[in-house]
Parts: sequence; structure tokens; C-alpha cells
Amino acid sequence: MKLWLGLDVGTTAVKAGAYTADGRQVAFADAPSTVKQLPDGGREQDMALVWKTVCGVFSDLTAQCEGEDFESLGVAAQGDGLWCIRQDGTPAAPAMLWNDTRTAKDLAFVTESGRAAAIGRGCHTSLWSGTSGMLWRWLRDNNPVAAEETAYAVTCADWISLCLTGKIATDFSNASIPFLDFAERDYASAQISALDCEDMAKCLVSPRRSDSLLGEITAETAKVTGLPQGLPVSTGTLDLSAMLVGMGMDQAGQTMMIMGTTAVVNILTDRVEPSDTPVGASVLHPTSDTIIRVLAPTTGAAAFDWFASLHPKSLGGSSTAEIASRLNELVEKVPPGSNGVTFMPYLNGERAPFVAPDIRGGFHGLTVTSTTGEMGRAVMEGAALSLRHCCEEEGDLPSAPVRLTGGGAKNPVWCQIIADVMGQPVLVSFASDHGLWGVATLGASAAGLGDAVTLAASREETLETYHPKDHDRYSGIYARYVAISRHHRALQEELTSLQEELT
Repeated sequence: MKLWLGLDVGTTAVKAGAYTADGRQVAFADAPSTVKQLPDGGREQDMALVWKTVCGVFSDLTAQCEGEDFESLGVAAQGDGLWCIRQDGTPAAPAMLWNDTRTAKDLAFVTESGRAAAIGRGCHTSLWSGTSGMLWRWLRDNNPVAAEETAYAVTCADWISLCLTGKIATDFSNASIPFLDFAERDYASAQISALDCEDMAKCLVSPRRSDSLLGEITAETAKVTGLPQGLPVSTGTLDLSAMLVGMGMDQAGQTMMIMGTTAVVNILTDRVEPSDTPVGASVLHPTSDTIIRVLAPTTGAAAFDWFASLHPKSLGGSSTAEIASRLNELVEKVPPGSNGVTFMPYLNGERAPFVAPDIRGGFHGLTVTSTTGEMGRAVMEGAALSLRHCCEEEGDLPSAPVRLTGGGAKNPVWCQIIADVMGQPVLVSFASDHGLWGVATLGASAAGLGDAVTLAASREETLETYHPKDHDRYSGIYARYVAISRHHRALQEELTSLQEELT
């Protein structure tokens, strides 16, 4: 067999898979990654240790594929953060990750001074602490020697790709935030100047499509991984981008949602209205001109887990799945709208479709007759309605079927609610490897074997389809949700002010 390889270097785990051309996974290997959590909010990884973990995973994978031929390799990884590399290819400092928060005070200064507006207009993203420009400002002030020694300021995928091939490059999705001007498809001096990062500009790598050929596996890499020397490797990409490719998505009008611990709405579009203060993030698609709008409410499936954990005795069950099943039985007996009970899913503040870190969740419309089933359905509806809220704030509801993945996608009752709320069929795949499969097809494309999205979409995949049944009823329920949300935010602002006065 001729096998296509895919690598996904996540924050907490490294995964690799080997695939036949028709998308059948014939081998899989993984290993945990270590994140160092610092008391000042820093989140770091030892770059050499990450590479060592990748080598171990590949050694495991290639041992499973002994006697087989490999045609290509694609690389995806966690995005953003700051991975600094010297001219000789060695790390200049530990990697600072996308969830590093030690720049929070500096970010507040940048935002309040209006400097972040240039970022919003250029790459349609709201800055956060773990973006490369913010982290560079911190590094320059706190480790000037490392900043001075840095020749390349890149992402995780670029670092691993350099280790594999001896060559360095970055793709459009990884280069998107915070310095890329989407209109020009190049780094913008206005965005660089806004963050006072002119000294970082020389360290930025010109972006290109991720289905382009980066290089080949070197002899040294072959010895420590078991990969064949000369194996073609594609330009590294963002893990989210690889997942979209794996689902065959690259066209404006397509929507993919993730109902994980947190929720994510990914809207593919060909036009974005420039704004000084956009909500959420935007990245360029790795192989097309499409823009991926990324809106991530802070609470997704975590809301269901939280509510279920409050009722261990009344629900019963010896496992999470059994508890969920028993709650579903109660929820299915409750009509849409939960008999007037509405849940605001702001258990961890909110970041999309509005930013309100201090806001908290709550129920509205409870009475002495409210039941566990009504409250449980309200929790599921609240999370689904927050997804719709993101879409409505971006312009409109989806105009085509929605792909859904994440832990919540395994709950059929929840999937039906989401379909009803969105007014489009919800398509759920039984596969859970879209990221690995997608990046494997990017590697194959870079090796000249075809278009990545076309290759990915050719895989036979079993999809469970949930057709909307009560969308008209949910239009009124959504209007109620938005009204309560608006007043909930105003109330939270007043309560926050009162708390500040008391302290």
C-alpha cells in the first residue's frame, strides 16, 4: 500500500496517522505533551522536548507500518503563541503558547490606547494575550537576549516542519494573526507598528498555501523517526484548518460547529466588513481565498456536564454516558422552549458573540413547578442558542447544512435541538479524525497527488443527519433568549459597578 501520513502536534498531545488513499486509517500513534504552567500566567513548552515527542510518535507509527511505502506527510499543530528560532535552527527560548496570559495588563493598555484597532481592520481579529505580537513585546522586555537572538518568530507547525526537513515556512492560516492584512495577503506595516513590533518584522516568514511542498525528510530525521529519507512534506498548517480540509470544506457559505467543552462556530466567508473591534478571530483558509471566522463561546458541552453533575442521585447512573442518557429521557418529554425556562450559558464569562469576561450564567423563568427536565432542556437550548447568536451577529443563519463535531455531537437529543435552532440539517460524522485525515491530504496534495479538499471529500463517510422539525417555534424562543441576554449583560455591568464600590 502507498500510505499518506498526517501529524497533529496539539497542546496536550501529539498524534499521527497513516492512511490509504481512500481515507482508511491503518495505523495510529500518540503521546502526551507537557505544558509548563507559570505562576504569572505563562504557558510554555520546551521546543526540543516537543520535537522529541514527535520523534517517538513517528517511531511508533512507522513500526506499525513495517514493509509499507509512504508517499507523503502533512503537518498540523496548535496555532498562535510564539516559537522563537535562532539562525542555526535551535530554539532561542521556550515556546510561549496561545493560552499564555502573562501579557494581560499590556493587552489592556494596547486595547485602551486604540492600537488594537489596526489589528481588527487588517485581520478581523480581537487581540488576546497569547498572540505572537503581544508575546514578543513581553519577550523583548523580559528576555532581551532571546529576542535579539531570534531569527524566525513562527508557530509550532513551522518549528516541527523545520526539524523534519531543515526548511522553514509558514502557511496563510498560521500567519493570519496578528500582522496579516487579509486584503493584501501580506504582513502590514500598520499592524506591526500598532504593536511596536518593527524589530519582530524581520523574523516573520512570508506565508504561502499549506498544500505547497516545503521539503523532504532529511537523513538525520529519518534516523530518529523511522520515516524514509526524501519523503515529501507539505507546509505546516493550523489544526483547525486541517480539520476543515478533512471535512471537505473550502467554500464560502459553509459552517462547521464544535460542541466541545467550549463551543466554536466556524463560518467560511469570502467577505468581512472591516471593524476596529471585531468579535472573535479570523484565519485564512490554507488552500483557498476563503476567510474562516472563528467565534468561540466559552461554554459548550461543559454546561451539560455541569448540570448533570448537580443531580447524581435523581438521575442515577454509573457512568457519564448513562447519566446523559437518563437526562435525555427527561429532556425529550419537554417541549421546545422548556415551558418558559431560559438558560444563559455564561458559566465562564463570554467571548462570542460579545466579550464580557465578568458575566455569569443563570436561569430565567423558573417557577415552583419547574422540573429537572425543563432545566436540563433549557441548558441544552441555551448552548445551542448561543451558537445561533454567533451566526446572527455575523450576518445570518447558515444557508447550507451544518457540520457538527465535538463531545456534544454524540448526544442525539442535543443534535436535534441544534438543527431546530439553526434551521438547517446538522450532519454528524462517526469519524473523529478529520484533522489527521485533512493534513494527510494536504501532504498528498503537496506531493502532486491531487487537490487536498477533493481528496478529503472522496472518503466514504457515514453521516447522521438531523433535519430541523421545529425551526419556526425556535425563532420566537431565540428572540426571547436575545432579549434576556441583552438585559442580563446590562444587569451584570451594574452589579460589577456595585461590587467595585463595595471593595
